[in-house]
Amino acid sequence: MHTQELMGQEVFLNIIYIQAVLNHHHWLVAAEELKFLMHSDDCQDPTGCSEDWHAIWWNGMGWFLLDARNPQPYSDAVKHFKELKFGWVSGGCKELMFKSLDQGATFHHAEHFISEASHILVKKLIFEP
Repeated sequence: MHTQELMGQEVFLNIIYIQAVLNHHHWLVAAEELKFLMHSDDCQDPTGCSEDWHAIWWNGMGWFLLDARNPQPYSDAVKHFKELKFGWVSGGCKELMFKSLDQGATFHHAEHFISEASHILVKKLIFEP
């Protein structure tokens, strides 16, 4: 018996929809870096700092999340991202951005979505007489 038949058409279609939403979220996170709201006091060149952050985000986080051969979950992508070299991004600016990453607002949206979707799908899968 196929998976689709076991779980029913409605649940199967919802799972496909959920996967599409999560893929879209991955693409957005990979393409849109966290923006500097302010630079640290040790930042010598805010423009260069922002430009390097953008390039490192795309070449690092974009790669980790979108690599077709080995896509990383958010937590692993962030861990590997922190190990990269950051060019003209000052130490203070890097720490500010890492703090924002660790708070994880961007990543918690996906986790919350998965949790809510799971609860809904479980209710649809449990048949009550």
